[in-house]
Amino acid sequence: MITIDALMTTGVVTIHDDATVADAQSTMDVAGIRHLPVCDQRQHVVGIISDRDLKHAKPKDKRIGALMTREVITVRPEEPASRAAELMLETNLRSLPVVGPDETLIGLITETDFLQVARRALSGKSLRERGED
Repeated sequence: MITIDALMTTGVVTIHDDATVADAQSTMDVAGIRHLPVCDQRQHVVGIISDRDLKHAKPKDKRIGALMTREVITVRPEEPASRAAELMLETNLRSLPVVGPDETLIGLITETDFLQVARRALSGKSLRERGED
């Protein structure tokens, strides 16, 4: 069984709910990402914002807290990766924050993570070869 922690990205870039649309867009552009978990001071996930949410957001000084999705589905690192894939397909989400036992953010699993697994499987590479492309 492949678990979420074998696929997730760690060192996740986050933002606070008082940041602006312009701040979020800049952060995503610089980091080359499409999803930003919104965390409080204790790194608890309080929302999530995506490039799709920001696409038509006006004005650019609007706060992220007004746009973010507040009911965030999270997963645990020890859960089967298939569970994350199932949740993403059922809810049409492109990412899920991964939280530890204290509910703090420890990673993010995205549709890209699953596409990388599919690419490796189709090319005959193992999961251990993850960073060797």
